[in-house]
Amino acid sequence: MDNSYTEGEFIKAWCPRCALKSDHTIIALVNNSPKKIKCNICDEYHNLRAKQSANSQTRPKSTNRKAKSREAMYEEYLYRLRGDDPANSIKYTIKGNYRKDQIIDHLKFGIGIVLSVIQINKIEILFKDGPRLLTQNQ
Repeated sequence: MDNSYTEGEFIKAWCPRCALKSDHTIIALVNNSPKKIKCNICDEYHNLRAKQSANSQTRPKSTNRKAKSREAMYEEYLYRLRGDDPANSIKYTIKGNYRKDQIIDHLKFGIGIVLSVIQINKIEILFKDGPRLLTQNQ
């Protein structure tokens, strides 16, 4: 097996943010070995980890505040979607004008719900992976 790597090449590696082994893009090499990589799922840059570290294996997930807040956001997302048909969602465009509690279908982020209209040109939308600030009326 040839172990020569090039920048921009894809490899399987452990992502601490996603907490799974996934495809990554090699960003930097040291002695022809990948050093800095970028997760193709969450776009997180980190050093190469061949497998899950022992610390993260022994730590229970429920103690992680960030994980709890993501779970809470996801629960709110599911609760708000309940009873609404995602087929009736509106395709998101930056030219559109949206109001609170509308269901939006975003090309990259998927189905979301408008949480609030912050300004005439800014809205906050809750997607499966969390809230995002997007533009409107452009």
